[in-house]
Amino acid sequence: MLFAKISPKWAIRIMVIVLAAVGTGGYLGIHSSIWAASEKDDLIPIKTYTRKNCTSTPILVADKLGFYKEEGLKLVFTGELKTNDILPSVLNGNNDFAEAHPNALATYVAGGAKIKGIGRAIIEPIDPKVDARFRHMRWFVKPDSGIKNWKDLVNYKKGKNLTINGLAPSCTTFLSTTIADRYKIGRKRIEFVQFDTDQAALQAVSQGNIDIAAVHPPFYKLAADAGLTLIGDSSDAGLGEAAGLYLYYFTDAYIKKNPDIVQRFARAMKKAQIWANEHPEEATQITSDFIGVKADGSHYYSKNTVIPEKDVQIWIDDLVLNGKLKKGQVKLANLLTHKFEVK
Repeated sequence: MLFAKISPKWAIRIMVIVLAAVGTGGYLGIHSSIWAASEKDDLIPIKTYTRKNCTSTPILVADKLGFYKEEGLKLVFTGELKTNDILPSVLNGNNDFAEAHPNALATYVAGGAKIKGIGRAIIEPIDPKVDARFRHMRWFVKPDSGIKNWKDLVNYKKGKNLTINGLAPSCTTFLSTTIADRYKIGRKRIEFVQFDTDQAALQAVSQGNIDIAAVHPPFYKLAADAGLTLIGDSSDAGLGEAAGLYLYYFTDAYIKKNPDIVQRFARAMKKAQIWANEHPEEATQITSDFIGVKADGSHYYSKNTVIPEKDVQIWIDDLVLNGKLKKGQVKLANLLTHKFEVK
């Protein structure tokens, strides 16, 4: 009905613009992977949201290196989402899988979400031979703050809160408060301010709008280029591999209906994680190309998808300590499954 009021010449122009937009969307990964196979193949689609951040690396590697294809799968990106929209997109079936730290996953389950963690992704590297730039997080301050390390924060702005970017529950909030406890800063002094990206947090600390910026590997170089002072990293939490623990999750319904797809996915992710660890420069470049920011490194990943329950429990116990959950409210059996682990 709209075209009935438009000349044929303009109707053609509009159609060209629409088709061009759709084509561009596909190229950027809005409707499909930028490395996806032909629509005529017999691969099984597996949908997830488009990540323009550090968590994208193993997913991109699995796609580009053909690990999904080896398992008969085809990655389909469905578009970028805000943090609060990721879980609903999995629950409503718009996406098949996502990832989360155990504290976020526990909060989702406590709220009634029927989901399960099926495999381990990111971990904190504990091998001293692994470059420190692959540790899960770093914290930066303005160079003129006078802060050089965690101990300096004990008497910094005495009696006032210290502002850090973060939104609970997340790795930023968990690790920042854990470190604050360990170095006698006090978790009650930590005040979290939400930012959409690590880049925005770096800009905020540079401008003096927050005291400390907590960022992830791809953006360590940006912090260094901005002349910010590094005061510590996630290894300072003293939690070992658990400091970086990140889990892939699916809904219970999807797992019940498609156990074979979940198992194939887990096998592909193990391959991708090992490759990313063994080829860090190439993995970093893949991430840089996709997110559009020159990255200094990617995360470090588990060489298997096995989920150590004791590492998960640490994150849940912190939620109890903060009063976010009651003790025993979320049991590990409700949070994860070992059925699909690939050793």
